[in-house]
Amino acid sequence: MRRKPTSIRIGMLLTLGLLLLGMAESGVPQGATEEDDAIESLRYRAARGDVSAQMELANRYDLGDGVPRDEIEAAKWIRRAAEKGDVTAQMKLGTLYDLGRGVLRDLKEASKWVRRAAEQGSPAGQLALAMMYTEGRGVRRDRKEAVKWYRYAAEQGETSAQHALGLIYSVGIGVPRDRMEAYKWWSLAASRWESFGRDRDELAGMMKPSELVEAQRRALEWRPKSWEELKEEGTKRQP
Repeated sequence: MRRKPTSIRIGMLLTLGLLLLGMAESGVPQGATEEDDAIESLRYRAARGDVSAQMELANRYDLGDGVPRDEIEAAKWIRRAAEKGDVTAQMKLGTLYDLGRGVLRDLKEASKWVRRAAEQGSPAGQLALAMMYTEGRGVRRDRKEAVKWYRYAAEQGETSAQHALGLIYSVGIGVPRDRMEAYKWWSLAASRWESFGRDRDELAGMMKPSELVEAQRRALEWRPKSWEELKEEGTKRQP
């Protein structure tokens, strides 16, 4: 009589084992997790053209998050999003071509995607395109084009573009030398990045009092402009 409970327990374990075996044979994944479901859902939405899903899937492949790390697969999904006009994806794809990550290195292709982002009003894209024109990387070197794109980004409040424009005016690269404009742009950049103030302060020491007053007035009266406003102004104050 004392062995009966043991027999019952053994029988229950055998029954449970058979149930689990049946589940495995019927195709129910044994290790399936919510993460697996999330990845499949992500793949489905990405394949159907959901840009946010494409970017998230690309990021997962880039990091190896829930999927095997695969730079080529990451680049594929970034391209899908870029082709649908996503500015962030266009910038990332330009960077991939610039570095040769997940794609063959191609500076012309890099500049093409950066330009697409810039033409949609991305200050980061405009700054990157300006630098490409400055260096002749993926495009023909062109100082006037560089100044144009630096200005577009600077007028929207992009700090590094403002500092670059200050340098351009202080030296007279592609524009007439203008210390007041240089001071203005360096002052604006310094308001968000203190280290840029050194250039402004050094320049102030070389300016006449009347020039300094005018430069400070320009900086105080400056207001950021939207991309729509800048487009309406066309080439805006051609250098």
